[in-house]
Amino acid sequence: MMKKHVINSKDSLKCEICWENDSKHCCKICGRKVCEEDFNKERGICKVCEMSICQLCQRNLAIGYCECCGRLVCIECTAYHDKSRRICKECFQKIQKPT
Repeated sequence: MMKKHVINSKDSLKCEICWENDSKHCCKICGRKVCEEDFNKERGICKVCEMSICQLCQRNLAIGYCECCGRLVCIECTAYHDKSRRICKECFQKIQKPT
């Protein structure tokens, strides 16, 4: 459960995830100012974005899970089956192939 936090003037220097450590980095996806512990230097993204990134393209934030394989998928990597079931483009291609 996330902590309830009241923002004050000193908080502008604190990590926007833990609110304890000083912020050292800015996430290239969401723009959060975060500390060393909440930042992936290799990818240039914060811990929150890392946990919710599309598992297919690894570029965009996910909007939901593929109903076939269970992976997180973004809007660009989503296809719909029967106009209602969200599935990833990879699973959609498998379904569309004639047997």
